Amino acid sequence: MLRSLSEDVVVNIKDRLRDMRHLVRASRHDNPGGPRRPQMAEPFAPPAEIERLLGRAASVVDDTLTVAETVSRTLLPMVRTGDSARLHGFDTYFANGRSVEGERLFRRDLYAAFKAMPRKAAGDSLPLHEAGFSQAHLAVRKKHGGLLTAMHMASPENRLEAVADLAAATFVELLACQPLSCDEAMAPALVPLAPMVLASAILTLSPSGMSDADLLEATGLATDARRERILRALDSAEPIKELGAVFRVLLAHLP
Repeated sequence: MLRSLSEDVVVNIKDRLRDMRHLVRASRHDNPGGPRRPQMAEPFAPPAEIERLLGRAASVVDDTLTVAETVSRTLLPMVRTGDSARLHGFDTYFANGRSVEGERLFRRDLYAAFKAMPRKAAGDSLPLHEAGFSQAHLAVRKKHGGLLTAMHMASPENRLEAVADLAAATFVELLACQPLSCDEAMAPALVPLAPMVLASAILTLSPSGMSDADLLEATGLATDARRERILRALDSAEPIKELGAVFRVLLAHLP
């Protein structure tokens, strides 16, 4: 219990620090389109000369943090215990009676997969909160118990449909649990999140001999091909039902 509580505290502190880093990076003087600031700060905008100085100061801070990050990764390489945060299937993340361990793996594995994706794909403009993965896991358990039961009880011929529906619910909850989830700017989060959910769905249906990188590349290409269809499903009155139909087609053709 204490270990779980301390992990939650650490995760939330890291999310706040990431938000600060994102704000500093957005305030750089050489940012395309000029420094960006929160809308609430617009009425208090400083004179142009001061803003340029602040932008250059933000650039210096960002460059310093980038150098420190690079040096720390070189001198202190990240060591992961256990299975090196490989992706798992939904039957592992949502196993009966193992909510704490399943939540920890879900948060760790999917966030690690997001961080490992190319920055162009993951998008620096959308810093995802690690705590959001824990919130999404809890939301799936609380709001979609019927889908979880259906997945665990599904017969072989109905398993793909059950897994696709659970993947759709998981994707919707992941989007809902991230900052600015009501903003249109969250749409690009489709790129890094949908492939991870589909990869976990594939691993639920059958063990894959592919590496996580190859699996995510395959699901990423499939997601890109259906991007407009998925966005329409998200905007529909029943996003989980519509996404489930899209995911069923994708899972039927993915390795």
